Amino acid sequence: MSKTLKGVFLASLLVNILLVGVLLGELPHRAERCEVRQDKKEKTLGQLPEPAQTRVREEMERLRQDNEPIRERIREAREEAIHILTTEPFDSAAYDRQVAQIGELRGQMAKHMAEVVKEIAKDLPPEQRGVLAGMLRRPPSPSAR
Repeated sequence: MSKTLKGVFLASLLVNILLVGVLLGELPHRAERCEVRQDKKEKTLGQLPEPAQTRVREEMERLRQDNEPIRERIREAREEAIHILTTEPFDSAAYDRQVAQIGELRGQMAKHMAEVVKEIAKDLPPEQRGVLAGMLRRPPSPSAR
């Protein structure tokens, strides 16, 4: 093996090891953020009376299950977009189509969530709708803190 090929192979190996390290290092933080979000949701739900808590939990679980096929399609579309990025020659039109498809799928998920939230909110008094709205608020991003 030539020196150049050995150098490229070694550099590639080091980059891959670094990437794996970064990904593994990120996993605990991601899990922690999910835990914090779940704790906040449960704490907020606890402010609702029991029948409303149960209904919101059931509807949110149904929403999650309904959206799972769309999430899978988003994952597939994202992988395809990444594949397009790495393929020679680069096809910018195909990449644009993939990005548009991802946006459309996310829009479908958001629209479905809005419909479910609307159905839940119809039967809640104003103060309980405020609690529901608090549950839906995203925490500030780490960069905004």
